[in-house]
Amino acid sequence: MTTKTKTLLVVAALLAPGAMFGCDRTPAEAHNDGVKAQREADETAEKVRKEAADKVAEANRNAVEATEEARKKTAEAQANANEKIREANREITTPRSDLQDWAQKKLDSVDNMIDTASAKAQTSKPAAKAKFNTAIEEVKHERDALQTEVATLETRSGENVDKTKEQFSQRVDRIKDNIRNIEKSL
Repeated sequence: MTTKTKTLLVVAALLAPGAMFGCDRTPAEAHNDGVKAQREADETAEKVRKEAADKVAEANRNAVEATEEARKKTAEAQANANEKIREANREITTPRSDLQDWAQKKLDSVDNMIDTASAKAQTSKPAAKAKFNTAIEEVKHERDALQTEVATLETRSGENVDKTKEQFSQRVDRIKDNIRNIEKSL
């Protein structure tokens, strides 16, 4: 309401009751009644505005929570799909040696950890997510180097196999430790 409208209402409130009913009220009483009525109207309007703002804020919070939950579920579904794809690829690829199968299972566990960490990163704050994405790329590069090495494992035999397994396991464990450390920063 504008000031001019408020003033007109106060004046009307002051004049109308006396003119219509011929009451014995003084102009000061009429003025006080008008001021009181305006105060009540202002309080009611403020209360309604506050309730509306609260409802909008709650709706916004609910929307943010729903979006974050959807991102998390999408990332988890993608991680699950990635595992199934890896399984299917193992089944249709050329036969591997026992050593290659052993090494591939180790790498698959690394892939699962990467997928889980990536799913967790989907619900992180933008700065943490950006830092995660940079760090996880280095981990993926290390993982890819190990994947390349898996293809050459069938050529190794004898005492070299045990040493190769130990070295391979150590490298996989370092990658897993890196993933855990990166995940802690989320």
